[in-house]
Parts: sequence; C-alpha cells; structure tokens
Amino acid sequence: MPNTTRGASKTTTTTGIGGSKSTEDASMRQAKANANQRPPSSPPRSGMEEAPAADSPSVPGEVARELAKLYALILEKSDSHDKKLEEIRITTCATESKLVDIASRISNVEGRLGFLEDAQERLEANPPATSKEVEVLREKLDDVENRERRCNLRFVGFPESCENNDAVAFLEGIIPTLFDIDFAKGLEIDRAHRLGAIPRRQDGDQSTRPRAIIARFLRFQDRERIAEAARKKGNVIWGGRRIMVFPD
Repeated sequence: MPNTTRGASKTTTTTGIGGSKSTEDASMRQAKANANQRPPSSPPRSGMEEAPAADSPSVPGEVARELAKLYALILEKSDSHDKKLEEIRITTCATESKLVDIASRISNVEGRLGFLEDAQERLEANPPATSKEVEVLREKLDDVENRERRCNLRFVGFPESCENNDAVAFLEGIIPTLFDIDFAKGLEIDRAHRLGAIPRRQDGDQSTRPRAIIARFLRFQDRERIAEAARKKGNVIWGGRRIMVFPD
C-alpha cells in the first residue's frame, strides 16, 4: 500500500508540472500571435499637428488675395453693368419721347381724318358739279354776257359833265343829229353811264382825258345803225372833239 501511494503521488506531481508548462507555452504562443496580428503603430500625433501649424500663416494671405481679386472683379462688372443700365435708361427716355410725339401726331391725323370723312359724307349727300358741267355753265354764262352786251356801244370823247348827270337823255338827243340817222320809232336807250371813277392827275387836278360813256339800246337794230353810221363817217367831231364809237 505505501508503495502504491508514493508512486501515485509522484505520478500526480509529475503530471501537474507537465500540465503547467503546457499552459505557459500555449499562453506564449497566443501572445505572439496577437503581437503579429496587431497593426503597426501610427506615427505620433504631434508630428501631424505640427505640419498644418507650419503652413497656417500663408493660408489667410492667399484667401485675402483671392477675395481681393474677386472683389475687384465684382466692382468691374458692377461698373460695366451700371454703364449699360445708364445707356438703356437714356435710350428708354428717348424712345418714350418719340412715342409721345408719335401719339400726338396720330391724334392729329385722326382728327383730320374725321374732318375729311365728314366732308366726304357732305359731298356724297350733295355732290358738286363735275368739270364738264362747269364748262357747260361757263359757256352759257359767256353766251348770256355776250347777249347782254350785244346791244351796247361805247362813246369816247365826250367831255366830262356834258351830259348833266343824265346820259340817257343826252345821247337820245345828240345821236340822231351827230350821225344823221332818222329813227322812225324814235331812239330809245335802256340805260347809259360813265365808266369808272373820275381820273385824276398826280397834282390832284382833273385829267383832261374824259371817261367813256356806255349805252345799252332798247333795240338791237338801232345799235347796229349807229355803229354802221360811225364807220361810214369815220371822223365824227362834236364840240371840237373827236367822238369815237366802239362795241362793248
């Protein structure tokens, strides 16, 4: 019995020592494996922080220069835009002035057109005579005037005031004896008078040249006989003056 127990104790002791060594070896292998799997250590942070600190003084200067360039560009663009806006404003004012003038002219034209339309309506309601009708009326007027004057004669040479303001009675009494004509029915004159105003000389005195007397005879035959007698006699003298007879 004693031998068996002592052997067993030695066996147990030996076994315990062997087990401890095995455990230590496993722990060491695990530590090495963990050491191999750990990532490489990063460089110290103090170095990373120092790099920006070294460049930090130049960064604000560059930013300021960039901001100054940007500000100058903005000012340049602003001045250019202001000039363009001023030009646009001037052009707009000129255009507005022209538009006001055009509107005034259009209003004036509309007023004139309205007047012309009214005149056209009046002409359509009461059309005037055509040029052909006017020509016909002119010919008729000339014919009437000629017929009115065909019984007239002008007597030139009688002194002023010799008729005593009654040219009809004066001519009716003097023509038969002056031209040696016998009027069976008597000489009848419709009307007679002097032509024009009394002539005056530059010094204000009455002119020595008397005005003509025009007479309208009641019968055309009497007028023709007097004109024919005047042509035949040629030179007719009365009161020391030559008397001439002309048709009207």
